[in-house]
Amino acid sequence: MARQDPFYIIRGEVTDSLNDVQQKMSRFHGLISTNPERKEIAKQVETECNLIMWQLNELNSAVDVAAENPARFNLTSEELNSRRKWIDNTRRQVNGIKETLKTATAAPQLPPQDNKFQQANDKFLGGEFDKQQLIIKKQDQALDEIEQHVNRIGRMGRAIGEELEQHERLINELDSDVDTTHSRLKATAKKMQEIIRKSGSNTQLGIIVFLIVVLLVLAIFAFN
Repeated sequence: MARQDPFYIIRGEVTDSLNDVQQKMSRFHGLISTNPERKEIAKQVETECNLIMWQLNELNSAVDVAAENPARFNLTSEELNSRRKWIDNTRRQVNGIKETLKTATAAPQLPPQDNKFQQANDKFLGGEFDKQQLIIKKQDQALDEIEQHVNRIGRMGRAIGEELEQHERLINELDSDVDTTHSRLKATAKKMQEIIRKSGSNTQLGIIVFLIVVLLVLAIFAFN
């Protein structure tokens, strides 16, 4: 009958959990303090201890209810005392494990002199961190300014390039106009020579004056 009693079912689960916790504590003590596994085991042990304590509290509440009417649950006073004794004993074991774990994972207390040194060291490291942050901030600002200058120079370069292209087009157009005017002047001079050769002296003089005027007019139009 005792085997079917819920108390003994939960008691068996608690016993198994407690054995598992004790094995993990053995593993915990076998590791150095800097081993990452040690911290993970400590978390697992703490979680399991809390679960065991919750189960023990539930069992203790059930025993208190049964103690109010033992005959209803077919329990004797000796059985109730035995259950309470087991609960108290198990609770002490769990509390002992938790206390051991707390002591083992607590940060070591430094002597006053070492504590002052630690505070000074922390202050120094904090100051160095602030300096590094300030340097990084200044570097970022300098990089932003350089980027702005580079962008400004780039815009100026593009503007100068566009202006040079425009000047090049104007020069090409001027060269074309000069070539055209030169061709016209050359053709006109050739015609003038033919006319002079075919005409008389007086007529030649008039024609020369006329052609000079024409050349001047063409030159004015060409360079305007």
